Amino acid sequence: MTTFHLIHVVVGAALALVNFYNVMDPTSRAYFNAIIGLVVLAYNAYFLFVKSNTDVRNRESGQ
Repeated sequence: MTTFHLIHVVVGAALALVNFYNVMDPTSRAYFNAIIGLVVLAYNAYFLFVKSNTDVRNRESGQ
């Protein structure tokens, strides 16, 4: 598992758990989810467009 995948697991768990436990009021949860969502969007866009580093394999080349 790469760091890229590990970050997604941790962030996904944080986004899920904050909604089930009352650690924040609803407005704070909404802002938390929006901010973390934007961070994940920027992180994924960086890896997809700048680094061109994806886990997709080309079926025609057999890789």
